[in-house]
Amino acid sequence: ILALSWGIGYQYKSGRDTEKNRQFEELFLSAKGDFDGAKGLANLDPKASKDKIASAKEILGKALVIKPDSKEALELKKQIESEEGGILQQFAVSKLPEFLDLSLIKDGFKAESLSLSVGKILILDKNAGSLVSVDLTNKSNKILAGKEALGAAEKSSVNGDNAFVYSSDKGIIKVSLTDKKATTVSKTDSEWGSIVDLAGFASNVYLLDSGKNQIWKYLATSSGFSDKREYLEKEVKADFNNAIRMQIDSSIYILKSSGDILRFTKGAADNFALGGLDKNIKDPKSIFVSSDTENFYILDSGNSRLVVTTKTGAYKSQYQAAEFGTAADLVVDEEGKKVYLLDNNRVFQMDLK
Repeated sequence: ILALSWGIGYQYKSGRDTEKNRQFEELFLSAKGDFDGAKGLANLDPKASKDKIASAKEILGKALVIKPDSKEALELKKQIESEEGGILQQFAVSKLPEFLDLSLIKDGFKAESLSLSVGKILILDKNAGSLVSVDLTNKSNKILAGKEALGAAEKSSVNGDNAFVYSSDKGIIKVSLTDKKATTVSKTDSEWGSIVDLAGFASNVYLLDSGKNQIWKYLATSSGFSDKREYLEKEVKADFNNAIRMQIDSSIYILKSSGDILRFTKGAADNFALGGLDKNIKDPKSIFVSSDTENFYILDSGNSRLVVTTKTGAYKSQYQAAEFGTAADLVVDEEGKKVYLLDNNRVFQMDLK
């Protein structure tokens, strides 16, 4: 009777162990398959890749309940944890180092936006009417113009050796970064509506007018600048309501407070569609793109992150940091692999991966 009982018990235990091993192996292989799939989808479909990683972690957790000491399962868990950020191109940054305290330029200096070109950042203090350039290589700064020349300055942009300023009482002003000479591009125009932003590109100047749903273009000439021209083609019906930022490479990009991004090329509407993000853009503050960048950058304040996409909106990577939730603006030096972030009158920097 004892022998028979032992035999039945042994068979039961053996069968149960076999079933546990079968369940564990099935779960482990499924988790490994999802993880391998996540790596394959990383560049094709980041959202699907993230879902695969989440599934792999969940399934592997079930496998470890069955065999908590499994060496192969623990190694896979460690591999997922170490490679997850790289696969999804999601990087957490604990604290950004300070690049420049703007009060060192001038006591009480306040700024709301940045502009970058050829290794120099342009910063405007609207209240004091001070326009300053900062050299990225040595942090040296130069005051280019004051309130007398700029009047009620609202927006600024740098392009090569020239800075451009939109002033509500003086119009558009060009300031040379070399000799600080200020000249008028255009006086205030009664046909302007509500000027939201301006940008210099290829020696020309562009005004974003949300009141007239138009982008005004001023061409550089041998004697100065042309009269304003409509950048958008006649058949283009643009809606710039709630537009907050304009950036230019060979195309013009418009950021709206809703998170929508519009793209125009040679005056015509062009394709830009955000894709592959794990969550929607929320309360964006700025965008950055230029002819010197390969990528497109979105300061996603509501999610405290910097989103990097292609110039047509396909997801590439994202960076998470507390400063992205409070920053007002950013510029990106891809060649130097640096992001410069304006937050509370200080400029912080972050390394790009």
